[in-house]
Amino acid sequence: MYQNYDIVILSLGNGLLTRFFRNSSKLNLTLPIVITLFPGVIFGDSESIITRLGANILLFNNYYDYQIGNKFKERYNLSCTNILYGYPILRKKHHCSDGNKVYFIDQVKIPDGKKERLLILKKLIALANRYPHKDLVLLLRVHQNDITVHEDKYSYAELAKNMKLPDNFKIERKRTQDALQEMGYCLSFSSTMLFEAESCGIPIGVISDLGVDKKYANTHFKDSGVLVNLDTVDLDSPNTINPTWAELYTNPDSLSSKEFNQLLEVTSTQPPSFDNYFIAVNDVQPVSMVLLRKFKKLIYHPKQFFVDSKLYKLIKFTK
Repeated sequence: MYQNYDIVILSLGNGLLTRFFRNSSKLNLTLPIVITLFPGVIFGDSESIITRLGANILLFNNYYDYQIGNKFKERYNLSCTNILYGYPILRKKHHCSDGNKVYFIDQVKIPDGKKERLLILKKLIALANRYPHKDLVLLLRVHQNDITVHEDKYSYAELAKNMKLPDNFKIERKRTQDALQEMGYCLSFSSTMLFEAESCGIPIGVISDLGVDKKYANTHFKDSGVLVNLDTVDLDSPNTINPTWAELYTNPDSLSSKEFNQLLEVTSTQPPSFDNYFIAVNDVQPVSMVLLRKFKKLIYHPKQFFVDSKLYKLIKFTK
């Protein structure tokens, strides 16, 4: 299959990427140029960065992640070309009108529990009641019957079915572009729509009601100047984003398409050093994941497991 392509672009999760590079390392073939990227905001997550460094080219969304990627590249002597490309969603400028609706952007897994999601829903309803002159829209990111990576276990739409909602509070599903056209304020825990709204000049607020914690993906907003609490947020006088923070995290367009195409022309098709790559991956993956992978190999590929473990005397017991 590989010989049929000049370039392969991978936008996958960490586990699938590692599996791709593991399978590629076993092939005695000339591989195409492999490009990886980050589908969304990862805020310096070590595993997300390292699992992508097995590619020829890795496109970074922002300067903060780019710096971390270069440190890992140097530490493990990896050959991946790291490029500060900017968020793909921001490379095409949206046309935004002067909207006045307050949008809360749903995230399927943030928060995760029913109790927390109910609390946030009640706080949003209370916010709508405090500002009767403003329309508040809870924007669902998952359409009915959609197949998603994460299950929409406690949908706000389902949780709100038995609640009395104020007239200025709506739960809707619509395209991002349509929402931006009427948005005057964007609230979320850590959705990429915060960055899209900010790039349009729309005020943003990062919700901290449940704390500032990795499980809400809002820890890197600490110095942003836009952390808010739904109980006290002032929708009439929104906070201003810290420009120093913005330079680190919101680079919209750091490499032109022309420059990128020129880079492709001189990119080596030589495969990266997979040995060093797997050393790096094993250093950041949770021990439980490593053990699970080894256990699966023992069950489904026992001979290879014993070879990898240098337990050669046990090979004779395999079929």
